[in-house]
Amino acid sequence: MSNTRLAAIGLFVVCGAALAVFAIIAFGDFHPFHHGRSADIVFSGSVSGLDVGAPVTFRGVPVGQVSAITIEYDPRARQAYVLVQVLLRDDRASFSATSAGARMSLARWVTAGLKAQLVPMSLISGQIEINLDFIPSGPSSLHPDITRQTEIPAAGGTAGPVAQQLSQLDLEKLTRDADLTLLSVRRLAGLLSSTLPPILQSATRSSIKAGQALDAVRGGVNQLVARVKVTLSAVNRLADIGARQVDGRGADLHTLLLSSNQAVLQARDALSNVRGMTDSQSPARADLEETLRDLSAASASLRGATADIEQNPALLLRGRRR
Repeated sequence: MSNTRLAAIGLFVVCGAALAVFAIIAFGDFHPFHHGRSADIVFSGSVSGLDVGAPVTFRGVPVGQVSAITIEYDPRARQAYVLVQVLLRDDRASFSATSAGARMSLARWVTAGLKAQLVPMSLISGQIEINLDFIPSGPSSLHPDITRQTEIPAAGGTAGPVAQQLSQLDLEKLTRDADLTLLSVRRLAGLLSSTLPPILQSATRSSIKAGQALDAVRGGVNQLVARVKVTLSAVNRLADIGARQVDGRGADLHTLLLSSNQAVLQARDALSNVRGMTDSQSPARADLEETLRDLSAASASLRGATADIEQNPALLLRGRRR
């Protein structure tokens, strides 16, 4: 094997190792150039969902991670605790005191009220993380018998109020209620599937019958309108015929009345002549005068009737109203 090939292989191995180290530093949580400060947190309750490598945040800003989780027994308190060791990065938070005293040490942060609290990362997966914040809630309970480093007091032994409420839920009861709800929904769906088709069919039949009744009513109305039109046409024709008959009879009656009037006048003239020829003291004269008076009255009545008929020919059909 030539020296050139060996040099190429060595260069390839060195480049691969450099890429691996860069990937660990860039994408992992390994920071060889940053210093950190270790601290202990003691929880008296469950820390379910907290694993090594879980992030440690300060008001949501990542400042470290969980480095170890152990169970410690305190013989003085006669109680077992969960000891969580965390590694806090100085490049994210200045927990280390400087020689000039310009920065606060982690112990002074704790004295100022720094506490650790478990908060959920995901309600689905159940993972939790540790969040640091200043919570002035009175004196903190420390555990110097089981801690080896600066202790950050825990603000409660549960995984936050949300996780606590979730842990207190009766999941079995919720499951039973969900099953009963699904069963009720299935029963309702079955009931609807069995009752809706007849109802829809009945509604369809009713709609068809209503449409047929409406068509029948529309046909009857059309027939009635046609008959009314025929009746009005017949009435109009009858009125025209009556008007023509009244006009014709009026003309005939007018002619008759004129002839009668002329006859009466002629008879009166003749009687006048006869009266002149008779004696005024004779009985025939008195009868003749009475007859002439009757003829004059009849002539006047005929003239009045003729005038009325000329003004209103309908009097021949209806007569005078009393």
